Amino acid sequence: MNEEAPGLYVHVPFCQSRCGYCTFASEVYSPEIADRYLTALLQEISAKAISTPSTVFIGGGTPSVLTPGQMERLLTALPRPAGGGEFTCEVNPETASREKLAILQSHGVNRLSFGVQTFSPEGLRLLGRAHDSRTVIAAVELALAMDFPSVSLDLIHGWPGQDTTSLLRDLRQAVSLSVTHLSTYSLILDESAPRCEYFRGLLGGEEIDSERVAEFFQTSHHFLADHGYTHYETSNYARPGYICRHNWNIWRGGEYWGVGLSAHSHINGRRFGATTDMETYLHNAATPDRVEVFSERLDPERKARETAVFWLRLYDGIELQRFTEQTGFDFFTLYSSEAPDLGAKGWLEISPDGSHVRVPPQYQPVLDTILVDLV
Repeated sequence: MNEEAPGLYVHVPFCQSRCGYCTFASEVYSPEIADRYLTALLQEISAKAISTPSTVFIGGGTPSVLTPGQMERLLTALPRPAGGGEFTCEVNPETASREKLAILQSHGVNRLSFGVQTFSPEGLRLLGRAHDSRTVIAAVELALAMDFPSVSLDLIHGWPGQDTTSLLRDLRQAVSLSVTHLSTYSLILDESAPRCEYFRGLLGGEEIDSERVAEFFQTSHHFLADHGYTHYETSNYARPGYICRHNWNIWRGGEYWGVGLSAHSHINGRRFGATTDMETYLHNAATPDRVEVFSERLDPERKARETAVFWLRLYDGIELQRFTEQTGFDFFTLYSSEAPDLGAKGWLEISPDGSHVRVPPQYQPVLDTILVDLV
């Protein structure tokens, strides 16, 4: 993999149905709108002259909801990652046909990320998912039988009625499938989610409480560690050699292109993002600056702070020497006001050899609260 080149994220904003907790820019699939969208997307990619990214990640939405013909059209036009690097596509189990997986494979996709959320029938019903556990198992087994090098599952914990017994059932089932990567996210209820109030009602008017978040976090950590998965980012676990390289680059302050509805980019020190309005995007994507809804260039100190906040999401924390080389700032000088207090509270710790600083494992469940002080 060429670690100097930016990664590429491609947004496909279509799903069979909208999940009640989802806040991503997505809408119910329409063949006509999807055709128009692909035309606009490919115009944007051409206008930005993106070539040979270090990684490619097709996300959504549900990229696998596209027809085989639409998938061929998209994949034929996309630049391939450098040197056969990581090429990910998100897939939902109910749309993972052998034909579609074969198309992905023929175009160099070497990593599949399945949106599973839970294997529990009750959990799937509450979350509004379109598949059942048998569909998940069949889709993953098909992908492994087709020799995709890396297969990842996304799980959500904290849905109404879930307890640690149910969580462990999900983890056992995921591990039994021999996947190489697992992402485990706590259910977050954002006001913009379609059924935010519905979920809050089921949870007694509140989101999942912090003690349960911590309990689920520790349960996942210990179970997956016992089964050979490295906890490398607060919500992500991988078999050795199978971390998500695309996201790893972002967490360590690397640059990336984003194309498509709502996609964000960070190129040459500038951060910018696209509109979430479909019609605006369809009519203007050929001229990318006309679909930008924000653009900013961070000064060196602010960029260093942003890099630190992202990097502290990694379980091992910040590699101090590399952080200085990359940003031009010594971490403890940059945070001379904040670091002593966070250290006194136990929220930051230095590795025994002095090479890393991290948020200790017991405070990972409240990581976002801690990082607010470092922005």
